[in-house]
Amino acid sequence: MTVRDLLRLNLLVFVVYAVIGTLTLLVGQYSGLASPVWPAAGLAFAAIYVWGWRLLPAVLLGSLASNALTLVREGTVTQTSLFVAVVIALGAALQALISARLVTAAVGRRASLTRGGEILAFLLLAAVVGSVVNASVATVTQVAFGLVSADQALLVWVTWWVGDAIGVVVFGPLALMLIPSQREVWQGRRWRVAIPSLTAVVLFVAFFVQAENQSANEMRLRTEQLANSAAIELERNVARHQEVLEGLSSFFESSEEVNRDEFASYTASALRRFPNLQALSWNPIVTADELDAFEQRIRADGEFPDFTVTERDAQGELVPVAPRDDYVVVEYIEPLATNEAAIGFDINSNPIRQQAINKAGSLGVPAATAPIDLVQESGTQKGMLALVPVYERNTLDEREGQVDRLLGFAVGVYRLDDLLTDTFAGPVWASTEIHLVDVTNPDDSREISTREALKTPTVDQTQKIVNSASSDRFSVFGRTWQVEVVPTSGPLANPGQAMAPSLEVVGLLVILLVQAFVLLVTGTERQAWRHAESSEQEANTDHLTGLSNRRAFLRNLELVRQRSRMDGTVDSLLFMDLDRFKSVNDQGGHDAGDRMLQAVARVLTANVRSRDTVARIGGDEFAVVLNNCGTERAMEIAQKLVAEVNALRVTSDLGELAVGVSVGVVSFSSGDDLSVDELLRRADDASYDIKHAGGGALLYGTSAGSDV
Repeated sequence: MTVRDLLRLNLLVFVVYAVIGTLTLLVGQYSGLASPVWPAAGLAFAAIYVWGWRLLPAVLLGSLASNALTLVREGTVTQTSLFVAVVIALGAALQALISARLVTAAVGRRASLTRGGEILAFLLLAAVVGSVVNASVATVTQVAFGLVSADQALLVWVTWWVGDAIGVVVFGPLALMLIPSQREVWQGRRWRVAIPSLTAVVLFVAFFVQAENQSANEMRLRTEQLANSAAIELERNVARHQEVLEGLSSFFESSEEVNRDEFASYTASALRRFPNLQALSWNPIVTADELDAFEQRIRADGEFPDFTVTERDAQGELVPVAPRDDYVVVEYIEPLATNEAAIGFDINSNPIRQQAINKAGSLGVPAATAPIDLVQESGTQKGMLALVPVYERNTLDEREGQVDRLLGFAVGVYRLDDLLTDTFAGPVWASTEIHLVDVTNPDDSREISTREALKTPTVDQTQKIVNSASSDRFSVFGRTWQVEVVPTSGPLANPGQAMAPSLEVVGLLVILLVQAFVLLVTGTERQAWRHAESSEQEANTDHLTGLSNRRAFLRNLELVRQRSRMDGTVDSLLFMDLDRFKSVNDQGGHDAGDRMLQAVARVLTANVRSRDTVARIGGDEFAVVLNNCGTERAMEIAQKLVAEVNALRVTSDLGELAVGVSVGVVSFSSGDDLSVDELLRRADDASYDIKHAGGGALLYGTSAGSDV
């Protein structure tokens, strides 16, 4: 093979590999699934198996091109991703080389895949064993560079191995069928191998997609159930808090007066039971006229001698409150140690808090604020206040226009990140990311808290699969919250890769069995056909010259005789007997005689048409049937054959040896009734006559059967 031919061949394999690889990745990206079959692996094996290591550049560059084009299309071209693509390309070339050499060592370079041993060696060495190479190289590289997390390594390895193995099992033989030097090996088997194996691949891919979709649907359903459980868990948790707040409200309503110690004692039990409840407070309503007396009373208690009712200014600093009609002041709060900064804060000074105050006060129901920044918050997480109104109950009939007087609010204080963290601290939530969104106002929904998954998230940047997410809504103190769960690791993560690796392996085994059966059946048929063809050829061929033997010649002559009677054509029979052949054997030995017979056979074949029949019908006797050839033309051919045979020379120890030939010619048509035996006898007689007359050619009979 010249350098130019080698370059052209490399270019062809490179283009085909790149196109097949790119299309395969494109289909996988479009479906959101890993590619279950990699046909390019079969092409790479076939190329290296037939042409050797000189085709490695085509495989390497084809693999690199298909992966690079995919990275460009996805917009994920980075130095790391390109390096990984180069390593994977090297793995693809190394895999093709190792697979080809393993098969070559086992069955040679022109395996016909017709015998069980060859088929088994091909399937095991080229596919099952060889495909381990790039699956391992690709998986280790992607894990090492953080493109795939360790918990995904087995799934990635199995998917890669199965895809390459099926690619070699099915598309390796298909590629070999198309290579010119291998065509004779696959003659008569191409479609009988291609159709069943391609059908098996299509069914496997359909099963793969169906199984993936079914698994993904099951996992989405489980994720929805997980979201529903999360909503129920959070709603149940907050409902217990509401019971605490309503109990605290009743405590104030049933007491003449509640001092700070009594408040602390009452709330201590609830705070121990519900650690995710940041604080409980008592916020009385203080009118503008009562403000000074209220501040003086608190100062007089001695615990807060500098007590002042405060609000936040534009810079977020606590300052004395501005004049307004009413104040809703934090008088008591527990636990005090972590919430002392809130003492004296007027929650009515803030519009968001004020909305909840107005709702709870006017409707007489618990109400919560939208997410807020807590006064006592030193970090960045959002908080929420839940307010339950406290009334001074009036004993008069409300139908007479008298109502209960609103005294203030029992308040639950929440740090929303802590609420999520404490609520979902169990191991069942360790692999799940949880988002809390306030959707009370559909036009202004906002995420108010996120709890990251406790376990390391699964990473698989090779597929760009978005983790399954589901959400559910519930009511919290008159507001609507939505909890969204996103499994980030474990069995619920990445539903696009949900099919168990064992199912992929089962699919590979089925395809291996199908391909082995197809190759074995078609191979056995081909061997039987070739054996029958060989036997027939051996039965009808002279083993020395390769010409038709006497039996085959007579059968062919009979067919020509029948056709001439039906079509009215004129055909001719030449009977040839070599002159002086005995002297060739005597002087040069049987080897010289055999070589002379072979030379005569070549001359006869070269000087008649392909549609004519040349046969060796005896030791030194030959015959030729000239189809659709009249008497005059038959005589010309006979004379030419005489001249060509007379010119033959065979070397021996005694020098050059030569023979002559006597030819008897008989023409026949539908106008005579000569049988095949009679035709052959007349031609033989003519040859005998001409031999005794000095050799040459003689016309013995015409189409009318008259002598000349």
